[in-house]
Amino acid sequence: MSIAFLFISAICWTLFDLSRKKLVANETPLALTLAFNVGAIPLYLAAYFIASDSTVSAGYWLPSLVAAALAAMAAVGFITALKLGDVAKVIPVLALTPVISTLAAGWLLDESLSVYQWLAMLVTVVAIGGAQGGLHHVKGKPFLLMLLVCFGWGVGIVFDKQALEHSGPFFHGVVQTTLGSLLIATYAFTTKTPARLQGQALRLIPALLVFVGAVVFQWLALDGLDAGIVETVKRSVGIVGALLGGLLLFREAITKAQVFWCIVILACIPVILQPEV
Repeated sequence: MSIAFLFISAICWTLFDLSRKKLVANETPLALTLAFNVGAIPLYLAAYFIASDSTVSAGYWLPSLVAAALAAMAAVGFITALKLGDVAKVIPVLALTPVISTLAAGWLLDESLSVYQWLAMLVTVVAIGGAQGGLHHVKGKPFLLMLLVCFGWGVGIVFDKQALEHSGPFFHGVVQTTLGSLLIATYAFTTKTPARLQGQALRLIPALLVFVGAVVFQWLALDGLDAGIVETVKRSVGIVGALLGGLLLFREAITKAQVFWCIVILACIPVILQPEV
């Protein structure tokens, strides 16, 4: 079931990114990030009480707090990097996130990949970067900020997995979105950055539901899969879905090089998912 959860999560992340791409035309990234975190809190609370989510042990709090801090740091870094650099130039740096996740999981969780899985993951990272235009255009402060984002998201998923060993996903969702909302709101207040929605919040509900689904199914997938594998497959499906969605929904052109890189990405996924020898 973990692999099924992983693909459901990856598809949800793709749909969420496409929805956010449309919403960001009228809203700032910071306003959307804060709105999705705040909006997810009642959904997680309702699911927690309905599902009678599991009890929480003392070992939950430290990794949970670290995961929330890393997620907030990554969100702020991502938004700042978008302000400083062209989106198309800085986004490819996120291809490095699976490498960071795999290294962090090896250090903190003693997870390890086989040689073939490592090779497939590294090829996938190159292919994801290639499909998004490569890293050669990225330099300076935007590049450093996106590396910080990679670190936040890449290591954060490892602490998520640690925390989920001591609680259920819905309780974890309540804690993460509450802390994330407070940290992001504090950043907006101290920097005097506008974080209020310009349009009606009801427009965000479909994207909000997809966002919560993406996160919950990702956490369920972590129960049976290595963090590095989850992050790699999520990014793989995400880039292929983004290119297809851009073509079908936004009439964006896809080059022959992007088609080639997508084929490489899809070919690597079965190798990455193979059980370790």
